[in-house]
Amino acid sequence: MTDIFQSIDDRTNLAGTNRLEILMFCLGRKDNLENDTRFGINVFKVRELMTVPDLIKIPEAAPSLVGVANIRGRAVPVIDLNHYCGYEASPDHNILIVTEFNNSTQGFLVSEVDDIIQLAWSEIVEPSELISDTHENMLTAMSKLEDDRILLLIDVEKIIAEVLGSTFDSDLSRIAGAVSNDDPGIVYYADDSGVARIQVARLLDKMQLKHECAKNGRDAWHSLCAVADRCEAEGTVLGDSILAIVTDVEMPYMDGYVLTTKIKSDPRFNGIPVMMHSSLSAGQNKMLGMKVGADAYVAKLIASEFSATLTGLILDAKANRAKAAAAA
Repeated sequence: MTDIFQSIDDRTNLAGTNRLEILMFCLGRKDNLENDTRFGINVFKVRELMTVPDLIKIPEAAPSLVGVANIRGRAVPVIDLNHYCGYEASPDHNILIVTEFNNSTQGFLVSEVDDIIQLAWSEIVEPSELISDTHENMLTAMSKLEDDRILLLIDVEKIIAEVLGSTFDSDLSRIAGAVSNDDPGIVYYADDSGVARIQVARLLDKMQLKHECAKNGRDAWHSLCAVADRCEAEGTVLGDSILAIVTDVEMPYMDGYVLTTKIKSDPRFNGIPVMMHSSLSAGQNKMLGMKVGADAYVAKLIASEFSATLTGLILDAKANRAKAAAAA
């Protein structure tokens, strides 16, 4: 297929600008009506586009898992998004979007690929209840295009977890409480995926860490500033109230790169570690996270890696505060 992607360097330059590029695609007809809605996925997650190769069927697989493709010697599971969303696919319009995220490769079968557009995260909002109900909560965000069509961003974490399953529960069972459970401080995390928020909450509970969350970077920043303002007024140490901050990258209104930049630019948050936690698991994404000041960058959602990294950050931050207090 014709290459419609810019170079990696051009795309990574968007980091920190609160903008992203979205590959728009179409699904088929639903209830005998033309579907004018466009769906989207972050270009950073897309490895390539191709016509659908021969698929190897998997016995007793989920209905939406239509098979496995041999792509350059690698077995890649293929999920039919038309089937998953309840759309009628056209047999002569089957395109495979090969994606790479969460340290895994998978393909999404769609009707057509439309275009790549660039949007500001401020133009992307949480989906309305009506749209969420219609699409069974498979969305993380939406935006209105210039031609009045609706663009819906899919919740890839939810789809992958439902169709391919997850090793999260077995990994979680091996996690122990790593930080004192009587610590008054919280871990604050931000993520637009409902599945990811539930998983992070379960993991922090297992680690015996108190926690609060936000669905997007903008709300997270407002909440964090409110805690900082309160501690400043009370004369208390912010690090005793917020042990660490965990942020996703892709979020409506304000992405994780901008949120991290704001935190690291505000002296009130000095010494509070920020861990970026994203399905964007490629090396360039980690590099960008560290460039904007993140103390660590981990891929979603490997419970053992999340736990070990966050525990190390919290304990190091506590030790540094103790040294500073002793030297004062």
